[in-house]
Order: sequence, then structure tokens, then C-alpha cells
Amino acid sequence: MNSLPLLSICIPTYNRAGFLRECLSSINPEELYDKVEVVVSDNASTDDTLAVLKAFQSTHPLRYIVQSENLGPDRNFDAVVAEARGEYCWLLGSDDVVQPGGVRSLVAALTSCHTDIVQFGYVQGDLHLRPQYRAAPPAGPVQTSPHGFASHLAAQPNMSLLFTFISAYAFRRSVWMDRQHLIRSWVGSYYIQMFAMHSALASGATTLAALDECLVIARGGNPNDFNTVPGRFMALDARTMSRLIREVHGDQADFWLAISQPFRRSYPAKSLFHVAANGGLGYINEARETLLRFGYSKALLRGLELLHRLKLLGAIKVLLDSRRRILNIFNSIGSLT
Repeated sequence: MNSLPLLSICIPTYNRAGFLRECLSSINPEELYDKVEVVVSDNASTDDTLAVLKAFQSTHPLRYIVQSENLGPDRNFDAVVAEARGEYCWLLGSDDVVQPGGVRSLVAALTSCHTDIVQFGYVQGDLHLRPQYRAAPPAGPVQTSPHGFASHLAAQPNMSLLFTFISAYAFRRSVWMDRQHLIRSWVGSYYIQMFAMHSALASGATTLAALDECLVIARGGNPNDFNTVPGRFMALDARTMSRLIREVHGDQADFWLAISQPFRRSYPAKSLFHVAANGGLGYINEARETLLRFGYSKALLRGLELLHRLKLLGAIKVLLDSRRRILNIFNSIGSLT
């Protein structure tokens, strides 16, 4: 009898004791049985993370490792997968929470689909996990031929479902471990998990199934080095997607076209105006070549430059802020009626 778990819920964390407590509390021990373990890699936290982990060991099949120094996010992702014992791994963000029944649904999908990767949806929440919107991939088995995989990527509602959001898929552990020689080259990208999944699927031998069920709530509005600086996240995504297409997908035109579609859904033209109006024009210029390849018009990018030179971006910012305040007032009135 195989004593190893089917699934390892792998949680990388750093200085998120309060959020981690919510995350672990959302994992129902009754759904774990002997098929699921929880593994946490603490990236040398200086808060109460260790106390939280010790408390949950009495209620969950939980193992944890504590890094002697902060490895950065990519190496911490690699460390927690390496520590796992399950046939499959689910990298779960320590500030996200599992929907009721989410673990049970994932175990059922892994058991029935027999694929190497299972992708699913999520509910985007605010900082307090209040639902904002739902995002999920089209359900069904996915053809992982270049054309089939490109078509699947093009259909995703946003960038998060290009395997950038760690909490929205589970994968056979061997998919990751078989690519250890490549993983080192992706450290520092902030998207080591995406490179690993795309590299496996680009080989044509890895299988993928998608569920349109939302198994997690993603916490939004959690400040970090990228989302607090206008345009920095967009520039990172543009730079990383360009590298992904060139290095993993052989610079194929199908993948430029496919990935451009969820990219533009995540960063519509109006968001570029917002970035530029809030001081992020430099990041737009940094990403210029990729933005053009993704179908943004030269007129749009030139227009932002012209508005900057004419010192009109500040006026646009005032208009955008005023519109936002008016919408907030109407939303507040609507919530009272």
C-alpha cells in the first residue's frame, strides 16, 4: 500500500503570520484524510509565523521548514516543492484562502483526470477577502500541441491564469523536479512557477486539464515592491512574457498573439493612461517593444509621451481621481439603499 499522500499543499511564506493563520484555517482537516499533507517553507520570517505553524500541527498533517536566511520567493517556491512528498503539489499563497470544499474538489479532479497539471479558477478578493470578481479557465482537457496550448492561453481571462498565480493550479511533483537544471536559470524572475509549467507543457508530453470551478479566494491589495509603484508590475509582466515566449516557446508568432490577449485584458489602454498619469511612464517606455508586439498602438504610446511633454498627464490624473471619487460616492449611496 502506498503510504505517500496524493497531494501536498505547499505554502511558501514570509512575515505573514496573520494571513497564514487565515490560510491554514481555511484548509478543512476533514478534507485531508491520508491523501493530503500540508508543507510550509518559512523564508526566515521575523514575526509570529513559527508560533502559528506550531499551533496548527495539532489539527493538520503539517510539516514545515524554516530557512536560515531569506532565499527570495523563487528559491522558497523550489524549497517547499522539494520538501513535499505528494504525487501532486499545490503551491498555495500564504495570504490566500481555500474555498469550502476546495481541497475535496481538487483531490477528486486529480483522481479522475489523471493529468500532469490541473488548472482551476479563483475568486479575486480585496485585502479583507471581500469578493471582487471571478476568473476561471474554460473547462475540459487541453490539447498541448503548440496550436492547442496557444489557443488555451489566448482564452484565459487574465494574466493570472497563464500560471503566474500560484494558487490556481496543481501539478505532478515530477513536472517540477525533472526541471531542476532549468529552474536555476529562472531564479530572480519572480515567476519560476510559470516557467516550470510552460516548459513542461511546451514539451508536448505533459497533460493538462482545466476546471471552471473556483477553489480559492485570492487576497488583493497586499502591498509589495511591485504593486505599490505604478507601472512596475506591468513592466515586469511584459519583460517576463517576452522572455517566456522567446526562451520556452521558440519565439513563435502563435504565442505572441495568444499571450497578448490575456495581457491586454489585464492591462487595457485605460490602465496605461492611469500608469502614465501616476508617474509610471518610464515603465511603459521600458516595456515599449513588448507592448507593440502585443498589439498596443504606436499612436497610444506616442500620445502618452506627448501628454507628458505638454505636462497634461497631471490634469488627466485629476480627472481620473475625480471620476473614481464620484463612483465611490455612488457605490456608497447604493449600498445604503
